[in-house]
Amino acid sequence: MVQSEALLTRDGLFDKSVYGTEKKKASSSSKSKRRGALKRNNESSGKMKVYHGYLASSYHTAIISGFSLISSYLESVASSGNRVKAVVIGLGAGLLPMFLHGCMQSMQIEGVELDPVMLNLARDYFGFTEDKRMKVHIADGIQFVRDYRNLFSAGNEVLLSSNGSCKLSDAESRSTAIDIIIVDVDFSDSSSGLRCPAADFVEDSFLQNVKDTLSEQGLFVINLVSRSPAIKDAVVSRMKEVFSHLFCIQLEGEVNLVLFGLCSESHIEEDCIPDAALKLDKLLKSEHPEISQSITDAAKKLKRLK
Repeated sequence: MVQSEALLTRDGLFDKSVYGTEKKKASSSSKSKRRGALKRNNESSGKMKVYHGYLASSYHTAIISGFSLISSYLESVASSGNRVKAVVIGLGAGLLPMFLHGCMQSMQIEGVELDPVMLNLARDYFGFTEDKRMKVHIADGIQFVRDYRNLFSAGNEVLLSSNGSCKLSDAESRSTAIDIIIVDVDFSDSSSGLRCPAADFVEDSFLQNVKDTLSEQGLFVINLVSRSPAIKDAVVSRMKEVFSHLFCIQLEGEVNLVLFGLCSESHIEEDCIPDAALKLDKLLKSEHPEISQSITDAAKKLKRLK
């Protein structure tokens, strides 16, 4: 089952009057990914299209708001004419990557999806597209990070292929350390007490591989969904051991806990986060002030755990 909620608009035009209504609907669900109507893009009456400048899920808003924690670094990369490298593990309908692709022109996005059927669904029903700044690799997310880490830590530049394998790069297709890794993977077997992600994504070995793969100013984001306080505490404890600093956003009325691990020894004080969020807002370049405001507001809910 595909569970994603998207905003359908006529001919891709945005009506801001629906934004508040749709956000209330999105926040009323505690599922990690919302149900959405699956109508083939461009084939419904009136040429209804998925609008990718809209964030239907409150946890997507929370994920992006956490970029405030490294907004100064993102600004420096953008101003130097380089690209921020982001990896999103768990493509889903492709809504989060497409939003980032549209709002952050300085970002190179690599999606990692285990199931090729999901990629086809994202393309056919949710208007997902690839280009020079947006690539998808059909691969196991854990193996992808491990392979990248093994090659990159050896001092090699890495070439990412569409099948998810990592090879030594040539002069024309080279890859450096990853700046942002986002894990947003649904898990169908809830016997472990985790709805998102699978337990392997919160094991010590994976977390350490993530840190070794990230740049010095890198950010790790994980959407954690569990009704067990003990499981949440265990994951937080592991992340504290691996990352220099740890922040979180607990979504109001939902079970989602979005965690942000920072690699840098330097850190941002909580009272500086509002200013950092404004800096992020300038980088996002959203066409809609109300969407930018929701991200800025979410950033104010960031709480330091370490």
